[in-house]
Amino acid sequence: MKTRLATLLLLPAAIAFAQGSGFPADATTPSAADIQQHLSGKAFDIKLADGSMWHVQYDGSGNYDFKSSKGFADHGDWQAQDGKVCSKGSKIAYSCNDVRMKGSNMFLKRDSGEVVEFVEAR
Repeated sequence: MKTRLATLLLLPAAIAFAQGSGFPADATTPSAADIQQHLSGKAFDIKLADGSMWHVQYDGSGNYDFKSSKGFADHGDWQAQDGKVCSKGSKIAYSCNDVRMKGSNMFLKRDSGEVVEFVEAR
């Protein structure tokens, strides 16, 4: 009984980790210049915990295009700050989100707290 109770108590933590609620261990905080270099002129596919996908394209002049697999699309301005990506769309409100790097992989903490990985679109 005690084993079952311990398992049930740990299950929410395991589910939260599996859904990406925290940055990977040993991830580092990138500088604004590193973020700018990583994102500029590239497109990324980002998978969310609910299975939906985002496609975001960043240009080098501070503009972005956003498309969701759920049919939502937007465009707007973005900028890199130390440890953050800030953006404001025509429909999406201004937001700054924490980012971390582990090797060449970039991770972003959404406003909901979910951590997602930027995977460069090919």
